[in-house]
Amino acid sequence: MRGLIFIISYCALFISCTFSAPTTTAFRNQLELDLRHSVERLHTLAEKERVKNIKPSDFYYPYILSGIINLHRNTNEAVLLDWAKEDLMWITHCSIDSRGKVTPFFDGFRFLASYCDAYLYLKSHNKLSLKESSEVDDQIIASANGHLNRADFGAQNRGLIYGAELLFCANAVPHAPLVERWKMQGEALITDSVHGWDVEDASIYEPFWLNYVLTLAEMKGQLDDQMKVIMTRYYFDHAKALQMPNGLLPDWGDGDWIWSWMWNVANLVLAGSHYHDGTYLDSARRLYEASHAYYKELPSEAVGALGIALHWLNTSVPLNPVKETKSNEVVDDLISKKIVFRGNNSTYVLLNYRDAGPFGNLTREYQHAALEAYEEKPHHGHADENAIGLFAQDGTILLDDGGYRSSRLHGWRSDISHNRLVARTGFPLDGDIFDYIKSDTTYHDVTTEKVHFGTFGSLDYSRTRLVDEERGYTSDRITLFAPENGMMIIVDSVVIDRAGNKVFCNTWYPEHILKKGDNWTLSHPDYIQIRTESWPNPHTRDLLTQFIGNRDKIANSRLVDRRYATSETFYQYLRNYFFKGQRLLFVTVLRPVPINSSPEKLLSDASLITDEHDDNRSIGIHFTLNNEPVTVGLKLDQTIGLTNLRGRPMFDVKTGSITYDSLISDADFSFVREHKDGSIEFGFQYASLLRFKGSTLFKQPVWKEMYQGAPGFSVVDRRDKMPRWHEVVGNKTR
Repeated sequence: MRGLIFIISYCALFISCTFSAPTTTAFRNQLELDLRHSVERLHTLAEKERVKNIKPSDFYYPYILSGIINLHRNTNEAVLLDWAKEDLMWITHCSIDSRGKVTPFFDGFRFLASYCDAYLYLKSHNKLSLKESSEVDDQIIASANGHLNRADFGAQNRGLIYGAELLFCANAVPHAPLVERWKMQGEALITDSVHGWDVEDASIYEPFWLNYVLTLAEMKGQLDDQMKVIMTRYYFDHAKALQMPNGLLPDWGDGDWIWSWMWNVANLVLAGSHYHDGTYLDSARRLYEASHAYYKELPSEAVGALGIALHWLNTSVPLNPVKETKSNEVVDDLISKKIVFRGNNSTYVLLNYRDAGPFGNLTREYQHAALEAYEEKPHHGHADENAIGLFAQDGTILLDDGGYRSSRLHGWRSDISHNRLVARTGFPLDGDIFDYIKSDTTYHDVTTEKVHFGTFGSLDYSRTRLVDEERGYTSDRITLFAPENGMMIIVDSVVIDRAGNKVFCNTWYPEHILKKGDNWTLSHPDYIQIRTESWPNPHTRDLLTQFIGNRDKIANSRLVDRRYATSETFYQYLRNYFFKGQRLLFVTVLRPVPINSSPEKLLSDASLITDEHDDNRSIGIHFTLNNEPVTVGLKLDQTIGLTNLRGRPMFDVKTGSITYDSLISDADFSFVREHKDGSIEFGFQYASLLRFKGSTLFKQPVWKEMYQGAPGFSVVDRRDKMPRWHEVVGNKTR
């Protein structure tokens, strides 16, 4: 009878979730339905191993305990307690060796919290005998004592988890002989995480780390206080701001495409429920549905995380869909250091310029001293500064990130595995330049910062700077993005800070090249490799990658080992002895195009405007959008125009203005688009003047009183700088 009642309830939930408009209740019902199906499936699959009393072959199986008890909290279905007890005692008994000695089942980490929670929950429901409770106590004591030799401390997932698990153990077995040591060591290890920023820059670890912060705070009765901490809310917003149009989240740093989604779901559910903000809940719902659509059956790890989500979900908070349509900085330019470009046809581009960061110093220095992890930033971050981590349109991934790693010191974390400009000192006189670059996979410290970001109608624009003191150069990655069609122009401007032999390589990973020619490729990745599995990549678009302004540069493509598979890279490079102050330039055009199109006709669309010096201090670009001409001017050397050396302001509109064909401006970035209806659209970043075809479109009024300095040294035409501007004007000029 109970089985029949469940089947009827199951069908009713399925009907309500399938045909109703999205609501919080429907989301809760779907979670409950899927969890119920999954815990029964996983519990049944493990029956043969339980009978033999051998350890679970599923590494993540202990997470099922969280799924079962949190599902029971919602449904009170009696059989769930029976399953939880069976699994708890199986884990307990299979760790007793042939001599009867209790050995730690949890010789790694991650699972003790689920084990302790299930233990206390079953005790509270009088499901364990005194003998069984004693056996579980012994397992917890053995596991906790076995962890006392490790710290791996800091605001990162392992150090936090080691500390949190000791505190979960102390809560579960308060009479343990070493319980005071557990508490002291636990508090010592968690402090950096509950009060600071995560030093990791890794998509699979950030949500996992945050979930431990939250569940630990709940266990200690401090969740309300933890939710008030500015860093806590920051990470909720970080995940929500990164969400793609299809509901998924991108990967970056140590990350695998769509891994750890379940922990983000749980965290976002708590954010929405606690703050009574339905945007977080809808973000969680979309992420859950998109991820579950791929996996079909929930794995054990997802069962554990989604059980926590079900426990936290407040159905009185209505879903509040937020559709991100504009490009934006992902929260901030100090911790996250990410920019997402968004446009029509569900275009999504992730630019990551995160460095190791000027925070968490003790953690970072300890990781350097304790771990032989030469390929990564401390901790788990890749050398992906100024890299395009993801480029997608209409459901098709066109460029992806470097992925996780196949083994320690494999090289996938290094800069050459990412869509970015890379550099090395020295170069081979003969032989393959790519092999020379790839031979150095160690991480080299660099610093980064945002210079500009803005949305200007037809174009979104960013400029992010990387300083590599070790190799002696500074590189600005300038990104121009057209929201209406997803076209991107990437300008990598390099200034040599220290003379010497160097090689610079403009590296892209189109994965599968369909067609190629002189300085261009047409590509489509057939799938996205996720360790031993692969995500099928729809084929709605191809990517046309083109290098322009190629004097002196050499372009090539080759097969490489990346993301657990063989893929293709397309790159161009310069190698030489470069002088201090010399400037180098790489320009890449990325165009999503319909499949089965002829890309050759687009190759002449974008061209550079060069002046008489052609010294890479500035650059102009011509291209079209919807058959309308666009002119862009970029001041690559931002010191141009700083000529008033005896006073302030130093900038001078006369000496700072640059001519880019018909466009004249002193802006760091400026553009003009000539619309078919005769109107003129223009925008700029940091300028006093913009003229086009002889007409003044913008001029900042003279401000005579702004001068500060010695008499007689002020420039005559004193005009302040406007930080940004975007406007569309008709046929009449101002």
